[in-house]
Amino acid sequence: MKTSSCYPWQRTATYVLCALLILRLLTMWVIPLTDTTEARYAEIARKMLETGNWVTPQHDYGVPFWAKPPLSTWLSAASMGLFGVNELAARLPSLLLSLVVLGLTAQLARRRNGSEAATATALILGSCVLFLGAAGTVMTDPALLFCVSLSQIAFWYTQTEQGANRQRWGYLFFVGLGLGLLAKGPLAIVLVGMPIFMWVLLRRQWRALWQRLPWISGTVLMLAIALPWYLWAEQRTPGFLNYFIMGEHVSRFLDPGWKGDKYGFAHATPHGMIWLYTLGAIFPWSLAMLGWLAKHRTMLPTLRRSDDGWLLYITLWTLMTLLFFTISGNIIFPYSLPMLPGCALLLAELWHRTRTAGSPSRLPWIAAVSGLLLLLVSGLNATHPERYFRTQKAVIAAWQAQHPTRGSALVYWDSRREFSAEFYSGGRAKTTQDASKLNALLAGHPGSYIVLDARERHSLPASVLAQFDDIGHFRVMGDTMTLLREQGTTR
Repeated sequence: MKTSSCYPWQRTATYVLCALLILRLLTMWVIPLTDTTEARYAEIARKMLETGNWVTPQHDYGVPFWAKPPLSTWLSAASMGLFGVNELAARLPSLLLSLVVLGLTAQLARRRNGSEAATATALILGSCVLFLGAAGTVMTDPALLFCVSLSQIAFWYTQTEQGANRQRWGYLFFVGLGLGLLAKGPLAIVLVGMPIFMWVLLRRQWRALWQRLPWISGTVLMLAIALPWYLWAEQRTPGFLNYFIMGEHVSRFLDPGWKGDKYGFAHATPHGMIWLYTLGAIFPWSLAMLGWLAKHRTMLPTLRRSDDGWLLYITLWTLMTLLFFTISGNIIFPYSLPMLPGCALLLAELWHRTRTAGSPSRLPWIAAVSGLLLLLVSGLNATHPERYFRTQKAVIAAWQAQHPTRGSALVYWDSRREFSAEFYSGGRAKTTQDASKLNALLAGHPGSYIVLDARERHSLPASVLAQFDDIGHFRVMGDTMTLLREQGTTR
C-alpha cells in the first residue's frame, strides 16, 4: 500500500465533497416527493409504518406489493418512525447507505494506492450524476448498490487479506448477498457473481475461490438472512414467489413489452440502451474520460502491467453489469447504479497511474459541475416547483388548509394514481375514474373534496359536479389541477 501526505488539491476535493453533501441534503428537504416512483415507494413505507405490517409491503391497503423485496421499505419506514412522516426521513436511508458505499470504496482505494487515489475515487463516485441523485431518493436501487458493493469489496479482501481479517470479509461477502436478496432479489447475486466468475475464469483462481471463502457456513448465513422473509411473504400472500421470480426477473428481463406487470408498465427500450444511460449516469466523468483517453492514448498499452488482477477486477466490475443489461430491452436509467463504485475505482486507478504524485489536479473542478447541477435543480424548485416536478404536495396543502373533517373523503378523479397525494394526505386520498366507485367513496362522507385535472372536468358525472364548488387551481407540470369542495362544507 502506498501512502502520502495530504496535498492542496485533496483539501479542495474534501471541500467539494462536503459541499455536494450539503447541497444533496438541501434538495432532499426542499424538493417534494414526486410521482410516480419516489412517491410510490415512500407511500408504501408510510403504509408499512401505519399498519404495522412489516412482512408484506402494500401497494394499497390490503393489496400486496410483490414487485420488490422490503429492505428499502423497512429502512424508510423505520426512519419515518424515528423522525416523523416527511420526505427527508423517507429519503434519509438512501443517503446513509450511499455514504457507506462511498466510504468502503474510498477505503479500498486507500489500501491499494494511498490517500490520493482514495480522494480521487471518493470524488469521482460522489459526484457522478446517478450516484448523487440516487443518494437522496426513495427507491430500491441505493439498497441494491450497498449490497452489491459490500460483496464486491469483501470478495477482493478475501483474495488479498490473511487470517481473521480474511475470514471476516468472507462472511461479509455472504451478508451482502443475503441483504441483496432482501433489497432486489436474485438479481443481486447475478450482479455480484458475473464479474467474480469472469475474474476467476480469466486468472484461473478456482482453488483460491474455494479456499478463501467460507462457502458452507457463508451460504447458511446468507439463507438465514433472506429465506425467512421469502417463506413468510409467500405464506401471507400465496403467489408472491411465482410473480416475483418468474415475472419480475425472467419476464421483465426478456420481454420488452411484458404485459404481466401488476404495478406499472414495461419500459421497452432498444437493446444496448444501458450504455447511453451510463454515459449520463457517470457525468461529468464521461466527458472527462474522453479527454483523458485523448491525452494518454499512447500510454494505454503500458497500463496493462502485471499485477494481482486488480485492474482486471475493477474493469469487470464496471463492464459486466452493462453487458448483462445490454441483452435486456426493458431497462431504466438507474440500472447502471451498481457498477458505479467499480467505475470510480477504475477511473481513479487510470488517473493514478498516469500522473506525477502530488502535482495539481483538476478533479475537484470537474466534480463541482455536479454541484452546479444540484444548485440548478434547487433553484428550479424554489422558483417554479409546479413546472418541473410532478407532485401533489401543494394541492394537499390547500386541502389541509380547509381543515377537512376526519369523516370527509378526498377523491382524485383521475386515470393515473397520485402516490404523492396519498403520502401527504396520510393515506386519505383515493383515486378513481369510475362513477360507481366515486359515488361509493363519497357516500356517507359529508364535507368531501374532489381533485381533478381541468381537462377532465367534463368526464365528472354532472350529478356529482353540481354538488361541489371550485376552491382552488394548481399548476402541476403543465396540468391544471382543480380542488372542489362539497357544497355546505364549513371550514
